[in-house]
Order: sequence, then structure tokens, then C-alpha cells
Amino acid sequence: MSKKYNVLWIDDQHESLDAVHRTATDFDIKLWPYKSMNGGCGELEANLSKYDAVLLDAKFFENETDVPGTEDTRWVHQAKDRIRDLDNTLAYFVLTGQAKTYASPEFNNAFPHVFNKGVDKDEDELFKMLVDACANRETTKLKHKYNECFEVFEIGTIDLNYQPLLIDILSSLENQDFRKKNFSVMRDLFEASLIGLISIGCIPAVFLNQYGLPNHEWCAIYLEERDTRLPDNSIHKIQHQVPKANRAMVRKLKESLSKHQHLGDNEILKYEFLSNSNLMLEYLIWLANLHKTYYV
Repeated sequence: MSKKYNVLWIDDQHESLDAVHRTATDFDIKLWPYKSMNGGCGELEANLSKYDAVLLDAKFFENETDVPGTEDTRWVHQAKDRIRDLDNTLAYFVLTGQAKTYASPEFNNAFPHVFNKGVDKDEDELFKMLVDACANRETTKLKHKYNECFEVFEIGTIDLNYQPLLIDILSSLENQDFRKKNFSVMRDLFEASLIGLISIGCIPAVFLNQYGLPNHEWCAIYLEERDTRLPDNSIHKIQHQVPKANRAMVRKLKESLSKHQHLGDNEILKYEFLSNSNLMLEYLIWLANLHKTYYV
């Protein structure tokens, strides 16, 4: 990870606030700036698992294309509600240059963490609290503990929208939740990885069916470095070597993740889950290396 923490930032004047960016860098924080409620919250709703906290101005636009003079404090209240509805464990802070707002008891009741923009002591305290909030967030802890496994999302091997599947798997692993329902999550992530391999040009797009989903068996054969014959008699074979252990890993995941579909979601499969979840982590690390070696 290029920066330790990702913080979504909504401030209509962010382009002129280089000092805030520099302070964030000092605290190992990457700020992802937007000018408006809909711009920032829309990004958060689309890629929630990417972010570790949110930083808000007290007054900004409703939309990214709004013109100066249309900023309003009502949008920060609506943004707060959208954040809480989305994930009430995600911490949010306010950094404002609006002195009147900063001194308002009503605003401070609505936002417990308000800091004054341009005041060094306030900004340092803000970023210390941001780091603490990020570091103690369970999702962030997982992303750091298993950081090599998240590289497939960072470099685009697998679409970021599928990252919550990995977080679910890791949470189950950490909490020793060995129910069969977690196999469905792993199977979904395995399928997402095949879609990703098609999107980067590793697996042929003709392996997708009419619904845009990959044929798991064809993909497994292909990644095993074998000739893959399709119903139209066309033959496809991967153009680079796949280590024997990785070929076996793909086959094991493909077969194991489909094996228990007939069982109820609450059936306990302790050793099967431990085996497959750890294999999945190894598989994701290999995929990132595969992408960087052959498909950049």
C-alpha cells in the first residue's frame, strides 16, 4: 500500500489546500478529495471497503459541477446521515474554516470531532485522531494484517467492488466462523478472480457465457496449462508457464468450493474452511504476481 490509510475528503476548496495534503502525508494518510456531497458519498457508496475514515468540511457543494456561491452547511448533515446509513463503524471528522460553525454548540452536538482549519494545533490533533480511528477499525486491521492479499484489488486484477468478499472471508477466519455459508463467499471471490483474469487478457473472453459469467471448468483447465477445447472445437492454451503447485491450487479451489453446495448454510466445516481459505489467500497473491509479470 502506497499510504497506510485511505481517507475520503469532502471540501469544495480542496484544490487550494496543499498544506492539508502535506500534513496528511506526514501522518501516512492518503486523502481522496471531492468537492460535493454527491461526489464524495457516491464514491464512498461505490467503494466503501477502500476507505478507513471520512474528513468533511462544514460547508460544500451538493454536486461536483455546482458553482461557487451554492455551498451550504446542510449538505454536511446529509453526508453524515449517508455515511452512518452505509457503515456506522466508519469514523468521520470535520475540518472547517467557518469560525461561526466551529463555535456552534448545535454543530458540535451533531459532529463530536470538529477542528479549526489553519490552526496547526487543531490540524495535528485531527490527524492524530484520524490515524487512531483508522488503526482501530476492524476492516483496516484486516487490510494491514493480510496486505499482500489485497494487492489484486489495488492493481486491478480483480475489480474493487469484490473486495468486501475477501474481507468477509478474513473476518470469518479471524472469528473462527466455519459455517458452510462462507464457502459461497469464497466461490463468489473465485468467480470474480476468473472475471478479472478475463478482463486483463489472461483468460479468453469466449470463456464467458451469455450472462457474462465464466465457465469455471474451462478456466481451470486453461490455468492448468492444458488445451481447452470449446463446443465450437476451438482450442485455447495459456501462452506462459504456470507452476505445477499453482495448477494444483486452481483445481483444488475449483473443486472444493463447489463440493459442499448441498449442505445447509450453518453446517460446520472447520478443516475444509481453514484449508480453502488459506489456499484462497495464496491464490490471490499468485494472481497479483501473474498480473504484474505478464499482463501489465
